Amino acid sequence: MAIELDKIGYAGIGLLAKMQDMIEDFVEGREKDEDEAEVIESDEKKDWKERFEELAEMGEERYEEWLDKGKEEREKISDRIKERTNKVFSELGLVTKEDLEELEAKITKLQRAIKKATAQQKKA
Repeated sequence: MAIELDKIGYAGIGLLAKMQDMIEDFVEGREKDEDEAEVIESDEKKDWKERFEELAEMGEERYEEWLDKGKEEREKISDRIKERTNKVFSELGLVTKEDLEELEAKITKLQRAIKKATAQQKKA
């Protein structure tokens, strides 16, 4: 039976995730309730293939969670950098790209109004 390399990677991540959960439970002093004890007991009855598949599934889920969390953190950092940069530019009296785009939109609007007004004067 050939095992795909990505499944091996996910199983490794799943194993790390399971260990992380166990360490967090230990550090936080959480006791295992009856449901968790039953799950552990049923896990012991499974063969290595079933355990491997469960670890791979858990690993894939945790991997996706980590990717999403990383993306959110990058977006937060990017937003903070933009805010600080705009604040510094404002304090120094420098013009930002957003300021220029705003001015360009206003100029375009004024140009259209002028063209419309001159066209109406020519008709009259």
